[in-house]
Amino acid sequence: MQTSGRAETDEAPRRALLGAPEVLLGTPARRRLVVIALVGIVYFAGLTVALHLDWHPQGLPGYRYLGVVALVAAATADRWPLETLTNVSLVTAYVCLGPLPPAIYGLYVRPPESLVPLAVVTFLIIAGRGPVFAPAATFGTLAALVIVPWKDIVEAFMEHRPVSEALLLDTDTDRSIVFGEVVACALVVLFAVMLRRQRQATAELATKNRELTELRAAEVARIAEHERARIARDVHDEVAHHVAALVIRAQAALRVADRQPEQLALAMRDITEGGQDVLARIRTVVRMLKSAPVDAAPPTVRPFDADLEVLLDRVRSIGYEVDSSVHVGPDLPTPQRTAMLRVVQESLTNIMLHSSAREVTVRVEETPLLWTVTVTDPGPSHERFPDVPRGGSGIPSMTDRVALLGGRVDSGRVFAGSGWSVSAELPRLTATRGASARRRLESGRLGAGRLGRQEGAA
Repeated sequence: MQTSGRAETDEAPRRALLGAPEVLLGTPARRRLVVIALVGIVYFAGLTVALHLDWHPQGLPGYRYLGVVALVAAATADRWPLETLTNVSLVTAYVCLGPLPPAIYGLYVRPPESLVPLAVVTFLIIAGRGPVFAPAATFGTLAALVIVPWKDIVEAFMEHRPVSEALLLDTDTDRSIVFGEVVACALVVLFAVMLRRQRQATAELATKNRELTELRAAEVARIAEHERARIARDVHDEVAHHVAALVIRAQAALRVADRQPEQLALAMRDITEGGQDVLARIRTVVRMLKSAPVDAAPPTVRPFDADLEVLLDRVRSIGYEVDSSVHVGPDLPTPQRTAMLRVVQESLTNIMLHSSAREVTVRVEETPLLWTVTVTDPGPSHERFPDVPRGGSGIPSMTDRVALLGGRVDSGRVFAGSGWSVSAELPRLTATRGASARRRLESGRLGAGRLGRQEGAA
């Protein structure tokens, strides 16, 4: 423990040193000031080297002035954009267009260089979050007034001389310099606008990405909730019915054990077989929850009436009389088939748990528009397990399963209030459309496969 504490104590200074850059560059404004300071250091160091090596032009003090003004303007442009633009514009106009006093004549630099502070401010304001028109118009106006020799152009026009002569700045100087300086000023604004749009696009993409992430998280949560509900429904449908039948069979065997011992042995054999069946169904549900291989063969589907008879025979084996009537075609879709079987199964389970009736009526009909399932018992109601908490998920499970297929479930008392009835209706139109869509999809896949084989053969 002491060694661990000493290691943590030695680790603290190292973490503090590693975290120093994060503290120094914590916010965007702080990072901006650090970058401006570094650029200023490099700029003035370069001027110092130029001074010692005699590389500097004649107006070296003016370049120092430009550096100071540009750095101060860059530091304040983000927080006070319009104020900084106004001040730098006035200073630039005074230096470039106004008469300078002889005392500060050494600060003079040529007009293109004197526009550097205003160009920096214009670029930062436009590329940032500030306005676009005001800095662009101000910079463009001053650039045009300073770079283009308007006075010489007017004189040449008045004296009927070629305007090209007015564009000659000095002896042996080509007029393309004026054009290049104008283009450079235009590129400052253009690059600033492009950078602004790129930042806006990046921000919009980040917002969209955040929204998509939130939507994806919500969708994942919805799918997970749907899967939990489906798993709970499948477990309930597969297990509850069989367990209820086993318990009722055991109760019946216990009641006659003293008078008919042979019935007890028969009941224990049935309970053992039923328990193995429940265990097999639980394993089936577990296998369904695992990811099945892609090339797994589809399960074999038995006829609807065969599966229904299995449910009814299980109920008959524990003493119920079942009157059944089934009239459905052989082309019953799998989702509707499963839903109808689950409605019958859950209804029989509820009868075994909540009714003292020994008779059950099951009707399954097919009409041009609907499939209907009706399960009734004459009652009266009787709780076989009063100690079990009420409020199961049987009827909600049936309702959800049928509602997913566009149908409805109705339940209520019949036979003058003593019995109970569960009725489900599933529309055939929705199933027909789904089957047609599946057939079209399968035919399209088969057609694509045949076409691919023909192309391969060719």
